[in-house]
Amino acid sequence: MLGVEKDKVVLVPHDENWANEYQITQSELKAILGDNIIEICHVGSTAIKGIVAKPILDVAVVVQDVGLLNYAGMEAAGYEYIGFRIDTGKHLFVHKTDGDIVTRHIACFLKDNDNYNSTVLFCNYLNDHPEYAKQYNDLKIKLASQYPDDRFSYTEAKSDFIENILVLAKGF
Repeated sequence: MLGVEKDKVVLVPHDENWANEYQITQSELKAILGDNIIEICHVGSTAIKGIVAKPILDVAVVVQDVGLLNYAGMEAAGYEYIGFRIDTGKHLFVHKTDGDIVTRHIACFLKDNDNYNSTVLFCNYLNDHPEYAKQYNDLKIKLASQYPDDRFSYTEAKSDFIENILVLAKGF
């Protein structure tokens, strides 16, 4: 995984090897987090076929108990614990290369977390509906040119599109 500097927005074409990198990361996480894992899923744009993405692997993990997260094991594998985000209910770990290039985001959630469910639903819906994946791809390219050094604004500017897709995916 190439990775991206913190706060930067760099997009690259879809790479079929991302699925392999996910499989490797999934095995690594299963070894570290063990029986605490309920579910693990490749999410984010690297999980959506055929669209551009920041070359950062996003993995969502549902755990039985956040108190049983193996922080020491994650740290030994090169993951830095960023903290708990109350707005999303996730515990975030990042993996970086030398320098400050982020290559992986690992988000750990408790069961029935709305943010986790929406994230998985969004990816699955775009993979099942390439016409919407193409719209998302085009939006991402446009916004990356507007906000190359401001990942927060880039992410915020995608929120209406994402919410609209979630409405479609939920059948409302």
